[in-house]
Amino acid sequence: MTTIVSLFTGAGGLDIGFERAGAEVLIAVDNDPESCKTLRHNRPDWPVFEGDIRDFDPAPYEGADLVIGGPPCQGFSTAGKQDPSDPRNFLWREYLRVVKAVKPRGVLLENVAAMAHSKNEDHLHGIAEALRGLGYKVEVTILNAADYGVPQQRRRLFLMGLRDGEPSFPAATVDTHRTVRDAIGDLIGKTDADLNHVPNRHAPHVAERWAKLAYGESDPNYRRARLHPDKPAHTIRAGGGYGPKGDHLAGFHPPIHYELPRQLTVREAARLQSFPDEWIFKGSKTAQGRQVGNAVPPLLAEAVAKHMLALLPPRETLQPATEDLAMPRPPGLRQRVHALSEQLLSQGRHQEPGGSPSR
Repeated sequence: MTTIVSLFTGAGGLDIGFERAGAEVLIAVDNDPESCKTLRHNRPDWPVFEGDIRDFDPAPYEGADLVIGGPPCQGFSTAGKQDPSDPRNFLWREYLRVVKAVKPRGVLLENVAAMAHSKNEDHLHGIAEALRGLGYKVEVTILNAADYGVPQQRRRLFLMGLRDGEPSFPAATVDTHRTVRDAIGDLIGKTDADLNHVPNRHAPHVAERWAKLAYGESDPNYRRARLHPDKPAHTIRAGGGYGPKGDHLAGFHPPIHYELPRQLTVREAARLQSFPDEWIFKGSKTAQGRQVGNAVPPLLAEAVAKHMLALLPPRETLQPATEDLAMPRPPGLRQRVHALSEQLLSQGRHQEPGGSPSR
């Protein structure tokens, strides 16, 4: 069985996908207590390292097949300030430290699409160059979760590195995008705390204003849009949103329901992320919402995982891993990253209401 070391695991969306593809999680690493509670509740057999990744010793996991994970993205995200100097952006150096120690057959790094924006290109290029120096062939792309059965327009950047074989990414798995109604329509009128499905009770004047919003129209006071029932959702975010004065709001503030004058529940947001109902989120409602919004949609993760595992050659054909087996630099990686940046800028000019094309 293919074994993985999972870094910055969060609520486990990426890991669910790899598990469905037939991989085994050897260790999940995260410093968020609520996320670790979620992992332990849903997968008590997964070992979880709860703490600062700088304190994680990867030596016992040398020889694992894959290292996967998504370093924190707040400094890159268009939902944040896009500050390249944000110290969280440099946690990828810890990711690389683990890769160097584990010497896996392959690596997968996931992040917001804005990591490919021009101001962040040097970070992305630096990661690719570092992996190449460790002996990996590297490829990078941006995938839209809606093309893989997720009822949500969500563009994510993926970087794959393989020690043997040629990295590539899966083609779309669906011809027709799933809609919001498909995903959450059956939850209308229901309440189930055990399922993370407890609708909010909003102030009457807020509910009255939201009831008048057209599909896709944003509430100017809270910068959240009403979902369209017959389209994929716009991007589900982890952040708290913004108030009438542009101030950042704490708490869980997802999009507005297409039929009811209220925000989505945690479970509705989780379904729009393609989490199965049996995956229960722990912690406060704010913590649950943050876990959902930060996650890789499991259906997208599954498509990438199945494709990646199929690229791995049989173990008996592998060459021994060496730290100084630098791969020759393929032509045009920086140009491809720049092309992704231009693509994002173009998409940003046609951003959906209430969403971000790169979050």
